[in-house]
Amino acid sequence: MKRLNRLFHPLVALVGIQLVWVLLVVFWVYWFIGRHKEIRELTELYRPELAGMTDLDWPVLVEGIILLLVVLAGVYVIFVYWKRQADLVKQQKKVLSQVTHELKSPLASIQLHLETIKLRKPTGDKLERFLDTMLADTDRLNNLISNLLMAAKMERRGRPPRYPVIDLSELIERVMKRKQPALPEGGSLTVQVTKGIKAAADTEGIETVLRNLLENAVLYSPASPEISVSLTRKGGNAILTFRDNGLGIEKHDLKKVFRMFYRVRSSGENIRGTGLGLYIVKSVIKEHGGQVALTSKGRGKGSTFTITLPLAEG
Repeated sequence: MKRLNRLFHPLVALVGIQLVWVLLVVFWVYWFIGRHKEIRELTELYRPELAGMTDLDWPVLVEGIILLLVVLAGVYVIFVYWKRQADLVKQQKKVLSQVTHELKSPLASIQLHLETIKLRKPTGDKLERFLDTMLADTDRLNNLISNLLMAAKMERRGRPPRYPVIDLSELIERVMKRKQPALPEGGSLTVQVTKGIKAAADTEGIETVLRNLLENAVLYSPASPEISVSLTRKGGNAILTFRDNGLGIEKHDLKKVFRMFYRVRSSGENIRGTGLGLYIVKSVIKEHGGQVALTSKGRGKGSTFTITLPLAEG
């Protein structure tokens, strides 16, 4: 079965088609010249006076080759389309596997803790730890479902809607304050916000952006992450910056990480995730008329996300 799959691999198929095409062209040219030679010999034998009119018909030969080139171009277009569809199916299977794993992990953890509570009936600090773990798993599950729904919404949405003016400074402070207790032990979150910065924005969308950036910083940082968040005003824009001391990103991956389902993978690393977070960040900010920039000095040197959003008029 594996040999059969290799035989029908798109690249093998394209090489095979190319070889068939080359052989077909060689055979056709050989046949054309051979037939012309036969006609010339017959003409010289039976109608010598027409011998000068039987020179090789180059236009016909060129037209035939052009026709074969058109056929080849058509085959190439079909191959490209086929390859894209094959890659899409492969990506869908991979994403389904990732999402299924991400959904099952917190559910399995919650189930395990509930069964332990039912059987052993822990009390005091132990019960408190169990409840905290289950709440964290519930929050993780809720975040994943929110990301899936937001990604679907981004794909369906056409023209960007008009958003109400909100206090961006207050929203960022509130969200970061709520998320700070969830940081790993020893982690730090520094928040510096210029007061009174307002923008026309969707509260749910901006909260999703903040949550995904914070989760990304925690996932790709050491056991004790150091994260700093700042909001400033520059000209007619609000500048939101997320900086961490995490794994960092190679230059060739800086733009790729914003693609849907794209994940940076390195040997020896097994970091959970679906590859939706940063795609949602860019989509939401773009919908608000803003921009997202990512900078990193390389692996092991942390990352900085800089978001630019237009300030509310007036």
